[in-house]
Amino acid sequence: MASLTLEGPLAALREAEIDLLIDLADILGEMGEGAAEDRQRLTDVAQDLRELFFLVVVIGEFNAGKSTFVNALLGDMLLPTGITPTTEVIELIRYSETTDRRGTMKTESLREWAHPNTGAPGVAIVDTPGTGSIFQRHETTAKAFLHRSDLVIFLISAKRAFAQTERLYLEMAKNYGKKIILVVNQVDLLEPTEQAQVRRFIEQQVKELLNIQPLLFMVSAKEALSGSSTPSPLGERGGIDAVRAHLRGVFAEAPPAKQKLLAQLDTAENITRRYFDQVRAKADLVLADTSKVREVQQELQQQSLGMDAQLKSARAEIDNVFNGIRQRGMNFIDANLSARRLRRTVNREKLQADFQDVVIGRALRDINEATGDYVNAVVDQSRTYWRGVIERLNQLRQLLEQELPGLDKNMYAEQREGLEDAIRVAEAEIKTYSTGRIVDDLQQTFEANMNTFTTSALAAVGGWIATILAIAAPGPLVGAAAAAFVIAAPVAAVGSLAALRYYQRATTTTRNEFREKVDRLEQTYHTALDDLTRKERGRLANYGSQVLTPIFSRLEVLASRYNDQKTRLDNFLKRVESLRKGIRES
Repeated sequence: MASLTLEGPLAALREAEIDLLIDLADILGEMGEGAAEDRQRLTDVAQDLRELFFLVVVIGEFNAGKSTFVNALLGDMLLPTGITPTTEVIELIRYSETTDRRGTMKTESLREWAHPNTGAPGVAIVDTPGTGSIFQRHETTAKAFLHRSDLVIFLISAKRAFAQTERLYLEMAKNYGKKIILVVNQVDLLEPTEQAQVRRFIEQQVKELLNIQPLLFMVSAKEALSGSSTPSPLGERGGIDAVRAHLRGVFAEAPPAKQKLLAQLDTAENITRRYFDQVRAKADLVLADTSKVREVQQELQQQSLGMDAQLKSARAEIDNVFNGIRQRGMNFIDANLSARRLRRTVNREKLQADFQDVVIGRALRDINEATGDYVNAVVDQSRTYWRGVIERLNQLRQLLEQELPGLDKNMYAEQREGLEDAIRVAEAEIKTYSTGRIVDDLQQTFEANMNTFTTSALAAVGGWIATILAIAAPGPLVGAAAAAFVIAAPVAAVGSLAALRYYQRATTTTRNEFREKVDRLEQTYHTALDDLTRKERGRLANYGSQVLTPIFSRLEVLASRYNDQKTRLDNFLKRVESLRKGIRES
């Protein structure tokens, strides 16, 4: 059984193409389990190139008359035919000068025959089990052989033109880059007008659904084998001569060996392009994922920067409150603890009450409002922010789950786990804001600070009052005034001028001490707000570095891997084009 023979440059190009197919099969080994079938296809094609038979593969639905059609092409009743699916295995008829009518099982799914009428030396005709068969194994066998074809004859029954399975197989053949011709068989069952309608319907369907326009032949394989001399609109031998003439023309265009090299190169190119597109889609997806992670990181930074403006505004409001306390305190000292009061009777309790009312007044409420607004803004924005983070990460997880069937499951399992961890952390963060504990703790701290300040200031007022009473008292002193007088008496003894000077120094000291108390209190508020801000920034920074950065790192690994695969597949496409050019020019 003679196969095609090659010599010179074409023989070297065949070896180069076999090497390309093997190399491509190797790289598909990195593409996961989904690429196993394509790896096998490439291995099969490489083996076919070694044996070098030009394979004309007949495919179609069961009971479309494929075996009868093959026999009609051969002009001989070689293959068994019947009304039930008779072809259970691949029937491969190789060219030979002598006929082998017994058939030899090469594998459990392949039987070989030999016949001199395959069309040309080195040409083999292949009859496949019917598609759409009730026997799923038959259809699987046919599907598994389609990629090995160099030319596909798609046989369609005139009785049920263009079934769904036929569309799928035609699309598959198109995607492999196969040369396709359509043959409508059993047209003897139709009237001439019906034949024209069926022809138009099939041509329209193929063009609309697959965007291809292959040649279409109308035949009756049964008439061709019957040897009837009755005139027929199909011509002699049921239109089969037109198919034979077309095949002879195909074989005459270029040597079948050369056509086989080009046909299987087309298969390799289509497989390569399909995986190139898949890898590019994966790379684009990873890039989109990386962009999403970067966006979250940028939001972290923006959230942190946004706190600066809010903190500055809150501190300014607090500073205004404390400036008011300072100003009112100075005015109170001037109005109530001045030299004019030295000769007047001083009501200590009233003076302390006036200090509490005039100087302290609504300061605590104003401060709580200012700080409360800031804290609430931080809390509300943090809640909103973390909800946004959770929403974004959930969207990313959903996207991964949608795309997972087309992606590397092992690589993305780790990525998905990282996303789930990130979501859990974000959910834990948002729960810390749900009780209002931050606001309560801060306000309790502020209230304690203000109470301490007020108590201290009132004690100072009492001291100031005692000093005034000690300086101004004309007679015997008792109680607090007597105690104060122990300190003030030496000064009072030297006369009113000395007492005035002492008072002035005491007033200056009083002013300074009051300012220091206010400054210390103000600083405690600044520190409290700064601590809150620092804590929030710490949360953002830790989330970015400890949670998002690992996700980003894994994405970078994936991106690097896919870009490498994309580059290698692109190099294969360049090798394909170089080989194609060499084969055509040889």
